[in-house]
Order: sequence, then C-alpha cells, then structure tokens
Amino acid sequence: MERITIVETVRKLLRAALLEDEDLIAGVQQERPVEVEGQPGLYRCACAVAVRRPLDPETAEIRQLLVSLRRLEEGWEVFRVEGLEQDAEEI
Repeated sequence: MERITIVETVRKLLRAALLEDEDLIAGVQQERPVEVEGQPGLYRCACAVAVRRPLDPETAEIRQLLVSLRRLEEGWEVFRVEGLEQDAEEI
C-alpha cells in the first residue's frame, strides 16, 4: 500500500489510547479500503490492532477499528478512527 499519513486529531486519540501510529498504519496496510458510496475519494476499512490496556500497559487486547481514509495524490490520509473512544475516556 502507498504512504499513509494520520491527521493530528487522530494522533491525539491514538496517544490517549496508548496506540502507536505505526501499529494503526500496519493494520490498515493489511486491509483493502472500500470506497464509501456516494462520497468519491473517501474510503473505509476495518482492521484489528493490539491496544495496550491503560492500567496494565504491558498487556494488550485486540480491538476491531473502523478507519476512515481520504485518497491523496501521494497516498492515503487517516482522518477518523472509530473503536478507540472508550479507551480515551478511561484515561
């Protein structure tokens, strides 16, 4: 897959959930994004990533995330991730 960048608001969410940018990117690279019907240039994919537990960061749980991406000239941009909000609220 081509280069994947992540918008700052999603980066903050990832940090709050103890998830590395590289882990999300690796998860997205293993899936095939599907174009959102009626919204040209916007895509979604579901991917599984290991998310560290806030009270026990040495362990992790596999979390299914829904990732929204934009198609750019030079690759992809992640602009939304669903499935991490609960983690961010717990911290």
